Amino acid sequence: MKNNIVFNILLSIVVGYLLTQLQLFLGSCYLINFLKQNLITLLVALIAINSATLSILLTKIRELLDKTGQISSFDNTKKQMIISIREQVIIVFVAILFLIIQDSSFIKFHSEFELFLNVSITGCFIYSLRILYDTAKSVFIILDY
Repeated sequence: MKNNIVFNILLSIVVGYLLTQLQLFLGSCYLINFLKQNLITLLVALIAINSATLSILLTKIRELLDKTGQISSFDNTKKQMIISIREQVIIVFVAILFLIIQDSSFIKFHSEFELFLNVSITGCFIYSLRILYDTAKSVFIILDY
C-alpha cells in the first residue's frame, strides 16, 4: 500500500519533469500557465468524479456482500477508497502551497526554483489523474466480478 503511494508519487514527478522539459524544449508556457489558473478547480472536479465513482462502486460491493454474505471480503477495498480520497485532499493542499510559493516574491528573485515548482505543480495534476485512473479500473474489475 505505502509502496504504491511512493511509486505513484515518483511516477508523477517523473512525468511532471518530462512534461516540463518538453514544454521548455518547445518554448511553450501553455501547460504551466493553464495549471496555474485551473489546477485547484481541476483537482476539486477530479475529487467529485472520484467520489461519485466510489459511491457507485460501494453500491455494487454492497450488492455483492448481500449475495455472498462475506462481510469482510471487501474491507481492504474500502480502506483503499478512503486512502484515495485522503490523497486527493492532500494533493489539493499541496498544490495550493506550491501555487502560493510560485507566485511569491521569493521565487521572482530566485528563479532557480521555478523548474522545481513547475515539475511539482504538474506532478500534482498527474498524481490526481493516476488516482482517477485507479478508480476507473476498479469499476471494470467490479463489473467483471
